[in-house]
Amino acid sequence: MSERPSKSAAVELGAPRPVCVAVGVALGALLALAPGASSATPARTPALHQEPRGIGQLVAPRDRVEIAYTVDSPRIAAPTGWLLVRSDRGARFARLPFRRKGRTLSAVVPTRLVRGGRLVYRAVVRDRRSGRSITSATSSAWILRDAIDVRLGIHRFGHQRKLDAVVARAPSAGVGWQLPEPGQGPSFGPQTFVVARDRTIWLHDGLNNRLLAWRPGRPNAVTRTVPLPERSADHDVAIGRIGAIYVTGTVGRGLDAHHVLYRLDSNGRVRWQTRLAEERMSQTSFLVSANSPLRVGSDGTLYCLAGMPGLPGGEPAWMPVATPAGRPLTVAAQRQRTRWPYQPVAGGLRLVSEVYTAKPDTAPHEARYALIDRRGRLVRSWRVRSRTAINFNYATPELVGGDPVVVLDVTAGTNRTRKWEYLVLRLGANGVRTRFSLSRAVFGDNLLADVRIGPDGNLYQLASSPTAGVTIGRFSLGR
Repeated sequence: MSERPSKSAAVELGAPRPVCVAVGVALGALLALAPGASSATPARTPALHQEPRGIGQLVAPRDRVEIAYTVDSPRIAAPTGWLLVRSDRGARFARLPFRRKGRTLSAVVPTRLVRGGRLVYRAVVRDRRSGRSITSATSSAWILRDAIDVRLGIHRFGHQRKLDAVVARAPSAGVGWQLPEPGQGPSFGPQTFVVARDRTIWLHDGLNNRLLAWRPGRPNAVTRTVPLPERSADHDVAIGRIGAIYVTGTVGRGLDAHHVLYRLDSNGRVRWQTRLAEERMSQTSFLVSANSPLRVGSDGTLYCLAGMPGLPGGEPAWMPVATPAGRPLTVAAQRQRTRWPYQPVAGGLRLVSEVYTAKPDTAPHEARYALIDRRGRLVRSWRVRSRTAINFNYATPELVGGDPVVVLDVTAGTNRTRKWEYLVLRLGANGVRTRFSLSRAVFGDNLLADVRIGPDGNLYQLASSPTAGVTIGRFSLGR
């Protein structure tokens, strides 16, 4: 069996996670800065860190916006200070005194300032004893004053949509499974797949370290098998525009272990491997895990999702790792070209996504999405509100016909009574253009996307079972 990290140890970048007031899970970064950002790479202020709570990137006019910073510099023994904040409609910053709890300083932004197109802020912290002071980098958040309101109501479990077609099928004996005795570890099988531009289906048979391929129109016949490097189970795969096969993996042991990206040829030979930018001991670091997703951008650039704790909302960012021509980017280039917090999508736009809850430590009932243009201006936004708990799914949002298509986890109950389905939404100019539910059909513990939005504008889902085998189905998202 291949080595496999425990789910609790993995950085689950897109999975359900606890939120507090407003926690961003922005899926993305491309080639422009967020409004108010001061540099191409996240600012490194070793003495002052913004807490990943209280404010994300998308703020609604009636939100309770609390902005907090932790002071961890030995130079600042008795921290105090104030928050400078304004909207883009105002020329002057309002000065809000911080409240202190230990070494954390926080301030609540008055609702009168949450207006206009964006909120701009920075912190000034001083030591009452020495008189020394530090100022944070300027940050900002978009204000969703004209967001399209999507009210989902109470989710009806048990009304899943039937698939339109089966595009790939394999018997149970044709793929690898881990079936330990109860309490001896996680059970799992194939977890993810990729739909190439020519509609070839590639299944990641992780426990056997290989890819299986099905040609369009031949769901019952595996037409190709490509070996993958060792220790690539639980890692993501992608197919580049030029047909290159990419997979992430782990090399080294213990403290020397790190993540790499492989480019393979059609026979599975490694053309090159490059180290992925990652740090582990910094609050403003690039964090990469075994299950960090890969995606191909609209221009063919390959991206990897990297965690950005220590930035407002603690969102991940899409980090470029290979060029459209299939050449690797150095660690320095990966860092330099990461533009947090955007996800690159078609038409020169970027997508920012967050979940929101008004009460700390409660399940979210709202997801927010915004399309941003090249100049950092908000083009269109949505507030998706549900009376049943929702959160982000592992699936990466994509644009289909200019509309964001998103997949949410919908849950209710606990333990034995827990219900869990996927909700697919195509968000249009007037609300929801397409909406349907899917059952969670992947077997056992999964860390990767079992739902994908294909280059053809259809949605695909992996279903797996140690008895029934593997099926990948296709669902139309409408026109």
